[in-house]
Amino acid sequence: MANLLEGKIIKVRFRKNYAEQKVWVFIGRVLKFTENWLMLEGKGILIMKGQVQPVELDKEKRVILVPRDNIAHIRILPDDFDMEKIEIEIKGLRIFARVKNGPDTSISEI
Repeated sequence: MANLLEGKIIKVRFRKNYAEQKVWVFIGRVLKFTENWLMLEGKGILIMKGQVQPVELDKEKRVILVPRDNIAHIRILPDDFDMEKIEIEIKGLRIFARVKNGPDTSISEI
């Protein structure tokens, strides 16, 4: 499984450990996937419910190491997903990142 994800662009939603914790999602290319860790290069998206501007998107890419136990779920995105131009859209009560030629990927509820 690990080798199947290396080099792929994915969206990772991190686990929330308590109700008030902000939703954090990361979209990036998998550099390394091991039994315990995931190394990604990409951009983070932080959701702050109740704010006028509820979405905060990293301006620049960065590399992060994530313990696999902190991952709620992973969605594989198309290889041509443009991490430099992540487009966020609000549909009803949900926040999505647009995915060209595919279903948009859910980020969070508002």
